[in-house]
Order: sequence, then structure tokens, then C-alpha cells
Amino acid sequence: MNDAFLSNIMRVAFDATKAERAFAVDSNMTVVGTLNMSPEQVEAPYIKCVQKAISQGQPIITDNYTMTIDPSKAPVTNQSFPKLRFVVVLPVKDHGAVCLDQSLREGVTSKDKVDKLAAFINHVLDHQQTDADEEELADLYNAML
Repeated sequence: MNDAFLSNIMRVAFDATKAERAFAVDSNMTVVGTLNMSPEQVEAPYIKCVQKAISQGQPIITDNYTMTIDPSKAPVTNQSFPKLRFVVVLPVKDHGAVCLDQSLREGVTSKDKVDKLAAFINHVLDHQQTDADEEELADLYNAML
């Protein structure tokens, strides 16, 4: 699998979700593309979450705070966290995953949109359209809406 496919999927998902940042990793957890961040800015909790999404074969919707703590140790509070980010991980079967995030102040991506993106990725894989460029993939995604 070439890195261009994962990067193209990342850009389509980035545009669809209006995320602030994104990165794509291959099945070896090597960062193969980023948007509005450098590969060095990809933190270990993000990679751990990506590994979980890949192993489960399902998208994950979470936040950057929850990813870093054991859920049993989560504080019981209604406190807001100014640096809290909304995180979506979309596995790309047998190829890697795409991770997108944005400040909660900018809103969140609906579960419906995440499900549509996951269905789109599976459609592309099932129909062996991995050679499509970014524009072709964007057109296909928009046609599926």
C-alpha cells in the first residue's frame, strides 16, 4: 500500500470533519502524513488510541484527556479543560489509520459523520479504489452523502 492513499483519505476526512489537525499512520505505526502539525507532535496516547482502533476495526471517538488516563482514575468533576480536544480515529483496514482532532471550542464531529466516513473508507477498500487521487476520493465521498 502506498502512503499516498492514506494521505488522500486523511485529507478527505479532514475536509469532511473540518478538523484542525490530522495525521495518518501506516500499519507499522509510522506517520506517513500530517496536516497542521509535524510528525513530532504526534503524542504517544494518540498512537495508542490508533492501535486500539486498528485492532478493533472500528472508529474511535474520544478526547485527548481521556486518552491519557486510566478511565478508573478519571476525576469526577464538571470542570472544563481549556486544552480539551475532540479526537476521531478512523481505521483503514490492512493499511493503517487516520486521526483527526480539533479544539472542543470549535465543535465536534457527529457520530453520523464518523460512521459515514468509516463506510466510505470501507467502500473504497471493497471496490479496490485505492489508486484514486484526492479529488476522486472527495467526489466519491460527496456522492455517497
